Amino acid sequence: MKIFTIAVLFLLTLLSCEKKGSNRDEHMSTVVPSSEPVELINKQKNIHVVYHSIDGGINWLPFDNGITGDATVSSFLVIDNRIFASTDHNGIYFIKGDQEEWKRIDENLPDGIDINAISAINNLLIIGTLRHGVMISRDNGKNWDFPINQINSAIRCLYAKDNILFAGADNGIYKSLDNGSTWAHIWKGVQVNGFAGKNEEIYGALMNGAVSTSDEGKNWRYVYEPHTLHDISTDGQRTYAMTLGDGLRRSENEGLTWENANAGLGAKNLYTFEVKRFANKLYAAQWYGVYTSDNW
Repeated sequence: MKIFTIAVLFLLTLLSCEKKGSNRDEHMSTVVPSSEPVELINKQKNIHVVYHSIDGGINWLPFDNGITGDATVSSFLVIDNRIFASTDHNGIYFIKGDQEEWKRIDENLPDGIDINAISAINNLLIIGTLRHGVMISRDNGKNWDFPINQINSAIRCLYAKDNILFAGADNGIYKSLDNGSTWAHIWKGVQVNGFAGKNEEIYGALMNGAVSTSDEGKNWRYVYEPHTLHDISTDGQRTYAMTLGDGLRRSENEGLTWENANAGLGAKNLYTFEVKRFANKLYAAQWYGVYTSDNW
């Protein structure tokens, strides 16, 4: 079912650079499935690595020309009209917005390297991996180097804010002030699965809840307990906790209180992979497809 996560993630990442969402005050109503994309994908004789939609999720088309068929895309990065896709074991692919074929661009990554995340800071590309820590590219992903001091843990996610880079690892949160060359271990003892930012607030999704910082990572506080979070996201106004066991939760007050936002998404044990907003809709990637809400 991971293909739906990939599809919605790619759609949201790509279009968020082209459109600015409105700032409506309505609450998200019951989320209803977009049946067209689900039916289209399920009717494909061959499952593709990436799908995209150019009509707001009504129709979905394969968009993986050039990517090896056994690849699993783990993360996308969009810089202007350039799109980078990292994979679990098949390197890094690149495409421009006006092109139709992806090209693998890395030349010296270790064979079979398992990449979980890709980010960018100050004209550098950064990847976080399962067994090779962090790696840095200074030439748009062609060649990669290890940092001066390495993170000796599996890296699950990366987040860049201004000149600060955060890495979420199996043993906590790391922070770099020099483009990933050196790292400080600033939150210890728990696996970190995702980051999200809203204004000056940065949220981290943990195996035992969610934490937040408003001072660039100097101090963190729990804003959600006790369920494991697969990821965390914001729509610019609200924060969404994607939990394992309690479905999708939503906060409108920086995590002080949370309410159920799972209506229409199925059973709570079928967790949501991704939540994003662009244009005037909220999109959620669920086990059984892509769901949308017009009233959030």
